[in-house]
Amino acid sequence: MADPQERDVPSLEDEIFAVAQSVQEDPAAERPRLRLRSERALDIAERTRSLSGREVGAIAAGFGLFVFVDFVMMYAPLMTSRRPSLLPQFVTLLVLAFGLGGLLVWKVGGRWRSFGAGMMLAWVFLTLVSVGFLTGVTVTL
Repeated sequence: MADPQERDVPSLEDEIFAVAQSVQEDPAAERPRLRLRSERALDIAERTRSLSGREVGAIAAGFGLFVFVDFVMMYAPLMTSRRPSLLPQFVTLLVLAFGLGGLLVWKVGGRWRSFGAGMMLAWVFLTLVSVGFLTGVTVTL
């Protein structure tokens, strides 16, 4: 079956499952790798780390104000047995969150920037948590 001369030659199985005798290391693996590579992303990460209590308070205030306005606008349509179209509420809430919130973030600045970001975060949060019912995204059942 097998000649004695062929015993020293490794089989295909030996070649596939053999452990490497010497491990080559990649010189790039020794350098610390940054997850965020662009300057803008690093700037945003640095700003997030340096948030003060006043900025967090402004974000919470914007979040709370939008939640309050949302519940006032959506309470009546969602509590009626025969639901009307939620399109006017949807458009109003969208303009309030991203129109006014975006205006505060990009044009006004200062502490109002955090307030506008809180309004936009509240819209996204309420849409995800309520599967769109509280912001009028879903189709009326």
